[in-house]
Amino acid sequence: MLYYYRMIGQGVKEMVSEERTKLMARAEILREKEWEKSLKLGRFHRKDYISYKMIQSAFSFIFAYVLIFIMWVLYHAEELMTQKKIEELAQMGLGALMLLVCLLTCFLVISYFVYRAKYKKAREKIKDYQAVLKQISRLYEQESVKVKKESEEFRV
Repeated sequence: MLYYYRMIGQGVKEMVSEERTKLMARAEILREKEWEKSLKLGRFHRKDYISYKMIQSAFSFIFAYVLIFIMWVLYHAEELMTQKKIEELAQMGLGALMLLVCLLTCFLVISYFVYRAKYKKAREKIKDYQAVLKQISRLYEQESVKVKKESEEFRV
């Protein structure tokens, strides 16, 4: 194992392990790269994350559907007012509502699988990050035991 010495201050030197330095750099790169996506997601349980995202998706889908429906009604407003009876309009409204329910169900099923896959991928990245941190911790422990033995041998 290769060690470097760095000056801490007032002539005191500290050994820095090359392997530990590489692992710390790797951990920092992983943390910077994945912080926004994966590590924040790690605060959620799987069901909570998927439920939250599905509810968010449902609201977005309903908003988009209603917006498109309003635009369609405005485009066909003259025809709807002059040529259609109230019963036909009610039937069209019921059909539009049924279409919304069917499309929303399909959209939520797809959303479930998409967000489940995203969560699984993010958890794997978090596990990689935690594994690097454990390696660094083990190196610290090994080095502290080694230093402790050396200091005990020095005293004797």
